[in-house]
Amino acid sequence: MSVYGFQFSVCPVSSCVAHGELYKMSGTGSISVFEKFTPNTDGTGLWTTLASAPSALNNAQASIVYDNGDYIYASSADYSTPANSAFARYNLTSNTWESLTGSPNPKRYAGMAYLDGVIYLIGGLVPTGGDPVICQKYDTATQTWGFIAPSPEALNFTKWSVSTDGRYLWLIGSGGGYSTYPSSNKVYYYDPVANSWQLESVLPAERGFALGLFLTGHNKLFFGGGNVGGSGTAFTNQCWEGTGGIYIPVELVSFSASANGGEVSLNWTTASETNNMGFQVERKKLNEVKWTVAGFVDGNGTSTELNHYTFSDENLVFGKYPARAGQVFYRLKQVDFDGSFTYSKTIEVDVNTMPDDFVLSQNYPNPFNPSTTIKYSVPKIINNQSSIINLKVYDVLGNEVATLVNEEKSPGNYEVEWNASGFASGVYFYRLKAGDFNSVKKLVLMK
Repeated sequence: MSVYGFQFSVCPVSSCVAHGELYKMSGTGSISVFEKFTPNTDGTGLWTTLASAPSALNNAQASIVYDNGDYIYASSADYSTPANSAFARYNLTSNTWESLTGSPNPKRYAGMAYLDGVIYLIGGLVPTGGDPVICQKYDTATQTWGFIAPSPEALNFTKWSVSTDGRYLWLIGSGGGYSTYPSSNKVYYYDPVANSWQLESVLPAERGFALGLFLTGHNKLFFGGGNVGGSGTAFTNQCWEGTGGIYIPVELVSFSASANGGEVSLNWTTASETNNMGFQVERKKLNEVKWTVAGFVDGNGTSTELNHYTFSDENLVFGKYPARAGQVFYRLKQVDFDGSFTYSKTIEVDVNTMPDDFVLSQNYPNPFNPSTTIKYSVPKIINNQSSIINLKVYDVLGNEVATLVNEEKSPGNYEVEWNASGFASGVYFYRLKAGDFNSVKKLVLMK
């Protein structure tokens, strides 16, 4: 572990990052508001007040987490007897809240983490007589609650010290605060496959209200701030980072597919790799039972840098192509040099001879430096007329910074590259306009 000497303290604010923007819920005292911060390229930004969460959630006891898709989930519990759980999700697109079934065991200040379609609720303060080591999970697909193995310790104020590296959950010290719960200097990890907790290491200090998280892209654990003794307001300015451990996996941060006629292009990115021999690409068409090996792509062994991979699956045959040829499913089998392997999530792509509608795809890679590819589709137009396609890039202030396409295009699938080597790091937007069609997506330049 190495020491960093910057000032750090924690207040009862819950936050998460979604689409490059910071979302913050509540705080101490009368600060009960849900808002987001949109950064500019110069380090400044703009705060925007959003739709308020249900009153049982918009408070200092609540925790929030992003599901890597369309929603931010919030959880809390009240102080009544018996206590009641509150749980809801916020739609990033519509700026609306939807109340959901609360957890069976009420928790306040609990840590939340999202991994592979499941939200985990770890630690937190329980009502009198409650079991403090119970850990719960919420399946976002079925919208049902369940239980996982109990935590090794009873910890309050874990809302700042539960994180995930994409493979394991991490409980990084903390606890203490204004309760009878002790603070902890232990680092535990939870394996969802084995449903078990293990001790990973011991922190260099014991702190209450401390922040512990996994730093995506750096593949390190972070621990800092908090107070000595686990209570009071004497916050410290000591921070540490872990320099190695099982939290340096083959971390797959994105995996996508796009089709152009009978060819499918696969793209994926890893944030880190350990002992990675490579990826076996496997394919399965709709209604097929067995997976077929489509090819193999060599890995980069051990690396802590972003690595981008591509694979083209050509000449897919479905018999005679109808208007919609068929659905194809892909997955990656990541293989280590010792023969061990893990599977990625399964993704789906429609293989068509001709687009059914205008489509603007998410750029790849994203984040990127300095170039990224944007794909779009032009459908068959009435009377076989061509479409005038206008594809432009804008900064966060709405200023046009680049024109990528401004011409007639016949029906088909296209891609264009944007080289942003002359632009500053930050959030940008790209927009496709064609007749009445208008679509905008976000991209992030990270130098």
